[in-house]
Amino acid sequence: MEKSKMESDAGEMTGLDAMLALEEEITPSSGFLSAVMERVQEEASAPPPIPFPWKRAVPGIALVAGVFGWLGMELVRAGVPAIGQSLPSTVQIPPGLIQPMEQAGWVGLALAVSLASWLLGRRLAGRAELL
Repeated sequence: MEKSKMESDAGEMTGLDAMLALEEEITPSSGFLSAVMERVQEEASAPPPIPFPWKRAVPGIALVAGVFGWLGMELVRAGVPAIGQSLPSTVQIPPGLIQPMEQAGWVGLALAVSLASWLLGRRLAGRAELL
């Protein structure tokens, strides 16, 4: 009788529900319940987490907010008069800085080539993630 009831219910269910209804019941292993209860008791007996010390952090947060606010006010105060001034149309680099700037360009190129070869080596070794 029970099988005909399951078959009639299975006819009304969708395909996945019908397959799951015909599966036999899964029983846990013998030590599963004791292992789970032991873990639950460990978690219940653990001390509560240490609360964040908001009373100590609030003055620091207020100080940082005040400093950033003051810097913003100074930036606006110094920047508003500078808006009316025009910038020079061309940038002139002093001759003494040209050679160090060329050397910095070569150093940057060498760093870029080194990074590219390192990434290619990691890729070929099968470790595609960056770090």
